[in-house]
Amino acid sequence: MTINTRTMSDKKTNEEAPCILACPIRQDARDYVQLIARGRFGEAFRLVRERNPLPAACGRICTHPCETKCRRNSIDTPIAIAWLKRFLGDNFSEETRKTTAENYPERIAIIGAGPAGLAAANDLALLGYSCTIFESNATPGGMLRMGVPTYRLPRTSIDDDVDFIKKLGVEFRYNTTFGTDITFDSLKNDGFSVIFLGVGLLESRTLNIEGVQFDGVIKGIPFLNEVNTTGRAKIGKRVLVIGGGAVAMDCARTALRLKPDRVSVACLESRREMPTTDFEIEEAIHEGAVLHNSVGPKRIIGKDGRVTGLETLKVKYVFDEQRRFNPAFYEGSESIIEADTIILAIGQASSLFFLQGQEDIQVTRGGTIIVNPTTFSASVRNIYAGGDVVLGRGTMTESMAHGKRAAIAIHNALRNTSLKDEKWAHKPAVPDVAVSKIALIKKEQKQEMPTMALDKRLNNFDEVELGFSRNVAVREAQRCMNCGAGALVDDHLCVGCLTCVRVCPFEVPKIETGNTTAYIDGDCQSCGLCVVECPAKAISFKTPLEDCGKEALESVFQGIFVQDTKPCIVNFYCQYSAYKEDKESAIDDLPVFHFKRVGVLGLGKVEPSLYLRAFELGAHGVLVTACKDVTCHFCKEQEWIERRSKFTSQLLSGLGMDIQRFQTRFVSSQNGKEILEIAFNMADELKNLSYRTNPSISPFLTKDNSGK
Repeated sequence: MTINTRTMSDKKTNEEAPCILACPIRQDARDYVQLIARGRFGEAFRLVRERNPLPAACGRICTHPCETKCRRNSIDTPIAIAWLKRFLGDNFSEETRKTTAENYPERIAIIGAGPAGLAAANDLALLGYSCTIFESNATPGGMLRMGVPTYRLPRTSIDDDVDFIKKLGVEFRYNTTFGTDITFDSLKNDGFSVIFLGVGLLESRTLNIEGVQFDGVIKGIPFLNEVNTTGRAKIGKRVLVIGGGAVAMDCARTALRLKPDRVSVACLESRREMPTTDFEIEEAIHEGAVLHNSVGPKRIIGKDGRVTGLETLKVKYVFDEQRRFNPAFYEGSESIIEADTIILAIGQASSLFFLQGQEDIQVTRGGTIIVNPTTFSASVRNIYAGGDVVLGRGTMTESMAHGKRAAIAIHNALRNTSLKDEKWAHKPAVPDVAVSKIALIKKEQKQEMPTMALDKRLNNFDEVELGFSRNVAVREAQRCMNCGAGALVDDHLCVGCLTCVRVCPFEVPKIETGNTTAYIDGDCQSCGLCVVECPAKAISFKTPLEDCGKEALESVFQGIFVQDTKPCIVNFYCQYSAYKEDKESAIDDLPVFHFKRVGVLGLGKVEPSLYLRAFELGAHGVLVTACKDVTCHFCKEQEWIERRSKFTSQLLSGLGMDIQRFQTRFVSSQNGKEILEIAFNMADELKNLSYRTNPSISPFLTKDNSGK
């Protein structure tokens, strides 16, 4: 997205939305959410896919740090950014392949078809390299497929994402284990110039306590992989999961679907400290898991070689004063949780057997590969690594970020160049919403994800979260405050007249002591009142997304020949009240042949000159349908829309046009019977008028059907 480069005194204009900065791959969260808010779904998906090679999967299982940093948190609740990404991935996964003019001779070998490897292959292919992914399993996805249950991530979502990467020309070789079927030397002999290691963490960690050898003690990752592959696993009637992270929650919820009598989870952390999202914990509890917080395993007890329970100790603390993982326990606090199956979900470990004979590749004591933190190159030339085998324990997006960064570094090394991804450039975040502004911003309820009923979900492994409908997705996206992309003052044009200060309903513009020009900070809500009202035309929006209806108006007349037999009415409407019904509805396609709609997020952005432009393009009438105050996303817009409507009517009257041709209505919704009734009534009124319009406004309309 292009940023306006006009100056603004000595203030910083490069502040970035916190949601974007929080994302490991720097996904354009704000911008694709804003596109959804405008109903521009195809563009939104293409924007996501340009940055994210796995949008359908990411929209389901991402830990969404973007939402943690969302500035809407200080108003009510964060935007459902990840669920909106899923909405796009599920419904608008059109072909978005980029073509490259380059076709470099070097071949790149990528070990592992997990998030890191897939991201590296995707970006290297786009740069012009031939990539081959070697995967030990029979299918792609790595831990996405092996570890994440299908009720969270359907395998079709993984396959859909991978199909895009295949279309880029990336080759996949399955059932090929690195270190056994292929080696560093064999790949080099086969002509591969560079190797990227994205093997992940394939081993489950165990506990160094008494009783782990008992029958009935199993490891989390093999358990999940077995169920994901076969739909079943051998467990008892009383299942206990040890661990408090995402894998532990997956193990508990998976076990519940195998119909034991009870599933419990025991973890060191308090409820607040658990290392996974609140949503996953709440879903596990909702489905019936019993949570035991702040208890640590002392020993596994059993009888006749079979596990019968876990003896635990109460936890004093998990992290010491230096915030190091160093749990301490209360003496004499032993208690027993009965279980005949114990699933260890306390973390994962690497398997680096493929490094035998490669002592020059440095690894940590924890079994992860040491890389340059900037280039992700290992200690041996032309070998790179990323993902969990470097992180130790990371997220899907962190692994993808490694793959993407490594791809650029590989390209730079092979081409001896310095290509940079500007998305990772350091930028300051837009500050939190000022306390004084919070009360001025309308609170809007977050759209909840519809889910499968509890009495149905535990009978199968079908996806629990059902996804957003179009209307729900748009309403959720319209809650976005467009942080960092609001109005901008041009110092060279501003005359310090204070108009922007007077008209802003959010009290954002200011002229600081000693300055003579206005300043608009990150609390701007993009209502657009100041943009229109500024007499010096010194204010504009930072991004082209806020075109204030100009492009939309031009587009509705493309290919249209306005005939005198029907009046052509252009309806400028507020998109904020266009998606109020629960049912699916085609907002821009009301069944009125002559009713052309121009949607704008807040009609406070529309200049009166644009209404005149509609007549110039051939409209017989212009209808403005704005939100009522009680339904409007912005505050105090109704007053300004009324003023501009009155001004426009006066201009048209002065030009000799009947003012019935321009009408303004304030409505509760921009869809349905109310709008249809207004449209038909206006059409009837216009039929009673002469269709001839003042030539100075629209010469086109002075012609009759014969062209005279």
